[in-house]
This record gives sequence, structure tokens and C-alpha cells, in this order.
Amino acid sequence: MNAALAELVRESQSYLQAGGWLMLPLGLIGFWIWWQYLLLLCRLREALQHDDPHTLGLDGDLRPVGRLDACERRCAGLAGAVPRMIVHAIARMRAGQSPETAFAQCRSIELGEYRIAMLGLGALVAVAPLVGLLGTVLGMIRTFAAVSQRSSDVTGMVADGVSMALITTQAGLVAALAGTFGLAHLFWRYQHLVNQAHLCGAGFLRGLGAGEPPPDDSGAGGSDVLPATAE
Repeated sequence: MNAALAELVRESQSYLQAGGWLMLPLGLIGFWIWWQYLLLLCRLREALQHDDPHTLGLDGDLRPVGRLDACERRCAGLAGAVPRMIVHAIARMRAGQSPETAFAQCRSIELGEYRIAMLGLGALVAVAPLVGLLGTVLGMIRTFAAVSQRSSDVTGMVADGVSMALITTQAGLVAALAGTFGLAHLFWRYQHLVNQAHLCGAGFLRGLGAGEPPPDDSGAGGSDVLPATAE
């Protein structure tokens, strides 16, 4: 067991040394991608708690005296993004805003945090293969420089350059591939949150006798609301 572990450590060291100094930024990018993915996954899991209109008391008329206060107290004691939206929207309504405007602003603020975080993660995923490509270029430059020299160690120098080119490209692609699948999973959860926020917002505004909530079009792609799907 110890011999196998020692052999694995030696092979890993050789692999990192062959990739050159670019393996350090590639390793940091890969670590940061996974860290951001796990952090966002935990945040979205918390945000998706208590996102049912019935649980939040949004399936009835909220205009009778005391109903809105009871809904606010219930939402204040629950975790999740949608209960927070409702509590903050009620506070804005008491400050004089219309129900539609209050809920739309609270929804935009709450969902905007996740959108910005996913954009940052997407940037890291895009950077990883570019850093790997930089390693490819540097490795090929080293290879051509070795070929142009008249030395007895040309073969070893060419092998070092090719190894650097291939290993950094591989590392960049592996980091980007894992990050792409992770980002797709996060976006699926985020989209479910958007749909539930729209559904609960519609129930909240109907209970107040107001209109439907406007679509959340603060993202670059327009409305985030998709038709609700069965879970």
C-alpha cells in the first residue's frame, strides 16, 4: 500500500513538473471552479427551501385584516429565497410601493446574486482552456527552439516541449469540462428557483388583488421564467 502511494506521488510530481509553471495557475483555477460550484450549490439548496405557495400561505385572500401580517410572520420564520422575497416585499409595500413594484424589485435583488455568481463561475470555466492553450503555445515554442539547436540533447528538449504543450492543454480541458457540467447543474437549479419565485409571486399578488408579476428581464437573455415542469 505504501509503495503504491509513493509511486502515485512520484508520478504526480513528474506530471506537474512536465507541465511547467502553468500547472500552478491551472490548479488554482480548477480549485476555484470547484469551490465556487460547491458554494453556489449550497446556496441554491438553501434558496429552494419552502418555495411552495401553500406552505407560505399565498394561496388565499391576503386583504382581510391580519392575513398579510400572518403571512409575513410565517415567511419570516422560514428559510429560503422566496420567503425572503415576500418579507422584503411587504416591508416595501408598507413604505408606499405598489405590490407589483415591491415584489419585482425584491425578486430582482435576490435572484441577481445567483446570476452574478454564475457569471463569475462561467468566466473561470472559459479561462481554464485558454490558460491550457497558452501552455500549448509555450510548449511548441520550446520544441521549435530545441529543434533549431545543434545539441546532443535535442531529443530530450523536444520531448519536454511536447510534454508541456500536451499536459497543460489536458489540464485546462479537464478543468473546463468539469466546470461546464457543474455550471449546467447550477443553472438548472437556478431556473427552478426563478419559476417558483414567479409562481409564488403570482399567488402573493393575486391575494392582494394586484396583477401578475412582471417577468424578470434583468438578465442579458431576457425573461428567466420558463413554463413550470413537474418535479
